[in-house]
Formats: sequence, C-alpha cells, structure tokens
Amino acid sequence: MIGTICTLPLDSLKIDPHRRLSRPSSMENRGESLDRRFPGMPLIIVDSKQRVIWGECRLEFLKQRKVVTAEIMQVALSPLESLYLGFNLLQAVFSVNLYEKLYFASLALEEAKPEEIRRRTGLDIPLNPGLIAQLPTLLGRDFAILLREGRIALPAARELAALAVDSRRSLLGLMETVHFTASQGLRLAAMVREILARDGCEVDDVLRRAEVHTALLHQRPAEAVLNRLHALRFPMVTAAEKEWRERVERLELPKEISVRHAPFFEPPGIQVNLDLPDLEALRRLVDGLKNE
Repeated sequence: MIGTICTLPLDSLKIDPHRRLSRPSSMENRGESLDRRFPGMPLIIVDSKQRVIWGECRLEFLKQRKVVTAEIMQVALSPLESLYLGFNLLQAVFSVNLYEKLYFASLALEEAKPEEIRRRTGLDIPLNPGLIAQLPTLLGRDFAILLREGRIALPAARELAALAVDSRRSLLGLMETVHFTASQGLRLAAMVREILARDGCEVDDVLRRAEVHTALLHQRPAEAVLNRLHALRFPMVTAAEKEWRERVERLELPKEISVRHAPFFEPPGIQVNLDLPDLEALRRLVDGLKNE
C-alpha cells in the first residue's frame, strides 16, 4: 500500500454510514487514545474519493476541537481492500468487540468468500452457513448492546437467535439485567430451549414457573437463575437431590466429614471425604476401621 500525505479540509472527508464499523459513541475515547499514543502522525486514511477508511474516531476528535484542516493519508484501494485495511487497523490498535466483528463480516461477505476474509484478517469467528444466515438477526437492535459490551458470547447469542422473537427478547432482557458469564449464558439459552421444546410453552411462562423474579434478589443472581431453571428442567433429579440433602442433615455428621452421591438414576454410590490434621490421625482412623 502506497499512500500520499496531504492536507485536506476535514469537512471534505466523507463517511459511509453503511460501512462504519464503530458506534459514534465510542469515537471520542478512541480518538483521544490515538492522539496520546501517536502524537503528530496523520491518523486519518482516505481513499481516492476522500472516503474515510480509517481514523473516523480521530476525525470526530478533531472536529470537536474545532480543527478545520489536518494531514491525511490518501491511498488508492478498492472498497474491499479498504474494508480489510480499516478492520485490521481497528483490531490492531483497539480491542474489537463482537458486534464490530460480526458487522465487518457482514460487509466483507458481500464481496468475498469466508476463507479469504479469515485469511486476510485472522477473524476468530466461524463464518459457516449457519452463522451467516443468522447475521441479520444478530446485528439487529435486540442483540446490539450485549454484543458491544461483551456481555454475551457468540454460542449463546446464536442459541437465542434461533428462538422466536418474543422468546428471544425476554431472555435478552434477563441478560441485560443480570450479568452471566459466557458459559452461564450458553447454559441459560440451552436449558430454556430444552424446556420450551418439552413443554410447548412460552419463555415468559418458563421464567414465571422457575420463579426467576425471586432469584434476581439473590446475592449471586446468575447462579440462582440457573439453579431455578435446572430444577424446572430436571424435576425428578431436583426432588431426589432435596431428599438426599435432608437425609444427610439428619445424620448430623461432624464438620470434618463431607459426602457426595453418584448421579441419580445411575448405579448408586457415595463418596466420603474426611478432613484430618495429619497422617497419624489417618492411621488411627484406618486402624479403627480394620478392627470393626
């Protein structure tokens, strides 16, 4: 890539809203970061038609400070090459969020094949037919905040994208209220989908039956929500677990002893753990067991 450094009026630079990868609200912080890290450098790159390829955040930063002209690098690149350059610079200089990755992929797929996109950018999301078909849904308003803020991982987002619109929005609303880790979000989506398929009900009904509203008051609400859904998903196991705990409590075991059971409805077994101060205590215990 060979570019020319020139001084241009900032008002002459064009931004294609269809091809902008970053939200306007993130521009100022990124612009200030560029100014601190690369002082004095021409941090705006445009094509031959003065369309901004890279440095939109820098452009906004300068305009807010009433700057009229600035040094710009002008390059002759095709729209696809410009897109690659803009994205590669974005992920090299800043951390690219999942929404930006998906939006870039949707733009690049208009002109390139998935294999080429991944080769040219190192994009770490699987551009398979299933994901490509879901891109319009994932890039819609329902998912935007969670994807941009990193509050939902791609597997969980895809699980939710497969649900009906109302069901999806109910769960996304829950995830905006409660912070779930990536693995917790995937468990949440998978359990709800399984209950829906089994019971033929609506998501709001599942959340009501699981009494999720009370789980939100818990000290660890995400864990509490998942436990409520697990109980709804496996009612027989949950009932057996409750009975087991009650029976163990009635034994009044010393605090040094803890017990675990084998999975219910499989060959029975109990694991007993003992906390002893030293090997001598262990020897006395073993001798006592041998003498019984």
